[in-house]
Amino acid sequence: MQVEYKNIDAKLIVNEIRNGRSLESVQKLFGLKFKSEVQDLYLRGLMELGEIPQVDFNKQMQGPSKPKPVIASERPVVRRREKASTVKPATVIKTPNFRTIGQSGSITLNKALLIEQLGFLVGDSFEIFREDDRVVLKKIATPQY
Repeated sequence: MQVEYKNIDAKLIVNEIRNGRSLESVQKLFGLKFKSEVQDLYLRGLMELGEIPQVDFNKQMQGPSKPKPVIASERPVVRRREKASTVKPATVIKTPNFRTIGQSGSITLNKALLIEQLGFLVGDSFEIFREDDRVVLKKIATPQY
């Protein structure tokens, strides 16, 4: 059911609310009886300005509606997460060092950690990937770009 509000331009309601007026003050300004009328005009104004998609308020409900049948080709594909590898690494080396992501989004991996504690060599190349909640550095023979 479409309601007309004394020829009030809905875009004016949007402008008033954007300028900081409350629903109550807009209601008094335009002489509206209910706050819901202000909300309705605000919604219509947003639609007229193209900021939200047009909504059809004139639909008549005719009893309970039946859900639309889902066609197999329209059905969304649901996949379970596949684990990259189910084999655990042969050696897990835990160090007392913890790293935090910095302000720029970087993590510092220094010589003391990589070479002295984890046993890597200068010039080693790594593949970096995520495995569940872990970040993995996997040593590779040569970088493949």
